[in-house]
This record gives sequence, C-alpha cells and structure tokens, in this order.
Amino acid sequence: MPYSQFNIDRVKQDFHLNTVQGVRFFPDSIEPITSSFRLQGILEDLPWAIL
Repeated sequence: MPYSQFNIDRVKQDFHLNTVQGVRFFPDSIEPITSSFRLQGILEDLPWAIL
C-alpha cells in the first residue's frame, strides 16, 4: 500500500484489528527493580545513558 493511500481505518480492516481507548496500558503501580551490575557497567560506558 503506498503511503498516500495509508489510513488507520484501512489498516484496521485489512489486518482485522480493533482499537481500545480509555483503558490504561500499564498497571497503576509498577514496583521498581534494581539493575544488575553488568547493566550498570554497560551504561556507564555510554555517554548518552543516564543512571
């Protein structure tokens, strides 16, 4: 499908998709976890990563 013919209604029809609105995707609370030392080490070597 060329981009000029793309629209969400056609995609939903072609792929038999349904949209759900007004429902939270994530739960109300997510418990934080501690990252591993390996991940922390990898991120420390990346200048764009923020810990």
